[in-house]
Formats: sequence, C-alpha cells, structure tokens
Amino acid sequence: MRRNLSPHSRQNGRLVAASLGIFILLSHMTALPVPAQDLELDLPEESGPVGARQVQPPLGKPEAKAPEEEEPLAEAAREAPQETPQVQYERRPEKGLLGNISDRLLNVLSGDNGTNRTAVIGRFQISGEYRERRDGSTQLENVERLDMPLGDRMIFRTDVPFLSYDPQASGSTTLSGLGDISARLGGQVWTRPAFTAFLEGQVVFPTASDPDLGRGKYQFVPGLTFSIPIRGLDTVFIPVVQQTVSFGGDPSRKDVHSTKLSLEFTTTWANNLWWTTIEPDLYMDWTQKGKTAMNLEFEVGRRLGDHFRLWLRPAVGLWGTGVPGSYDWFTQVGVRYMF
Repeated sequence: MRRNLSPHSRQNGRLVAASLGIFILLSHMTALPVPAQDLELDLPEESGPVGARQVQPPLGKPEAKAPEEEEPLAEAAREAPQETPQVQYERRPEKGLLGNISDRLLNVLSGDNGTNRTAVIGRFQISGEYRERRDGSTQLENVERLDMPLGDRMIFRTDVPFLSYDPQASGSTTLSGLGDISARLGGQVWTRPAFTAFLEGQVVFPTASDPDLGRGKYQFVPGLTFSIPIRGLDTVFIPVVQQTVSFGGDPSRKDVHSTKLSLEFTTTWANNLWWTTIEPDLYMDWTQKGKTAMNLEFEVGRRLGDHFRLWLRPAVGLWGTGVPGSYDWFTQVGVRYMF
C-alpha cells in the first residue's frame, strides 16, 4: 500500500542521502596515496635515528679529502722518482774506482821493483857493465847507487862509478879509476793513479881520476819523467826527456850539449815475480848540429823476497858513431836492495 509522504519527510530524506554521499566521497579520498614530495615533512631517508642509512654521494663526484692527508701523499709522490737515479749514480764510480786501484797497483809494483823512475822509494844497488864502443875501445864500469827518500814526494840519488877503459890500440894501456860522480834531486810534481809527473835536476862533477875516464866538465842534467800505467797489458809506460849542458871544468875539453829521449815499457809477470823492459833511447848531439844516435835496450828481472832484486840488461846500438852515449853493444847485470 502506497504511502503519501509529506513535504517535510521528503526534505529529510534528501538530507540523509546527501550526507551519505559526502561520507562515501570523503572515505574514498582519504584512502588515496599522497606523494611524499608534496608534503613538507622530514622523511626517514633524509633524517632519522643515528643508526639510519646515510645518503650516498652522487656517482662521478669523488669525496673531498682532508688537506692534511693530501700533503704527505704529494710529498711521497715527489720523492719516489728520485730514488732510482741516486742508486744508478752511486754504482757508476765503481768501474772508475777499480781502474784507479789497478793503476795505482801497477805504479807501486814497478816502483817496488826499482824500475819506475818516478817512484819515491829507497834503494842501494851495485851494477856491472861491459860496453863495446863504436870506435873499437872497450869499457868495464861498476856503479854504486843510493836512493834516499826525502819525505813522501822527493828523493835524492847519488852514483859513484869505477871504470876500466881499454883503448884497444897498439902501445896503449888499460886505465882504471874513479869516474864522474853525479847527484840528483827530484820530486813528484803531479800524482794521479793514471798519471805521474816527476821533475829532476842532476849535477855531474868532473871527479874522474884520468881524463879518459870522464868528461872533464861540470854538467847540469834537468829531466822530466812520466809514469802512465796500461792496465790491459800489466805494463807501465815511462817516457823520459833529459837535457845535458856542460859548464866550467877543464876549458880544453869539449863542451857537452845533448838531448836524450827514452821510451820505456815495463811489464810484470807471474804475480810480479818477474818483469821485462823494452827501452829505445834516442840521442841528439847539438855540438854536432843535431847528429843522432839510437840504442835499443832490454831487461829481465827477478824478485828475491821482499827486498832483493836481480836483473840482466843487454843492449844494442843501431846507429850514431861519434855521438856521446852511442855504442855497439853492452851487457849489464846488477843487484839492488829495496828499503
């Protein structure tokens, strides 16, 4: 049965329906998600408890390092490449050092044998020599020599010769007696393992007991000697230049003015027990307008313990008749005591 509603009841029904619609709409809106970026709130990812995960920096941007950490690393990077050149530089002098030791050893050994004119070392020696001259005469000479060091670089030498001279002419007699005594003072002016220079001055006195046994003149003989080791050959090269000039003495005797150039090569053998020498000598006589003479001398020697040395020295003249210092041949033997 249909009921008739009053206007007031219909109005209340519309209000109830409208209220129900509004409630349903509000319920639906509150269920929708709200984006976090639309809310002005601190999210847990950005701020939260101490144990929360921290925000990672963007990729491609390295973290900034503290200045005190960068400085030690930069200093270490600058110092590291300097170590290799220093090690290589320290190794380079080793070869040169070994070479210097080898040169010095050759000089010492040749000086200790008495064969190096630049050495400052004491000795006493006696030698005997038989010489056949180019004019046919013969000479037998015995020389006593004393070398006395004066400090580390200077040395004094004196030679005292005794001669026996036979002119080998009919009606002549053999002459014997004292020859011309000489004294020499010299010293090392430049000393290096690979090069030594020795400057000397020698004076020859006219002390011969007979005119045929000496020159009859005072003679001054300056000289310059070098010592140059040759490591690969165990050899010492000793060039010598001497100039002889006479003064004073017997005015009736012939003046002396000559130059001598010697090139000596001395080699040690068998751990320095033996040595050999080759020595060409060139003479130039300026009183005869530079006339020359050439001799070639050899020597073989033997060490006998720490102090004694023996040697044999044969020689042959190549040319130069009438030039002082020339000869046909000679043979010398000797013994020396080194101290």
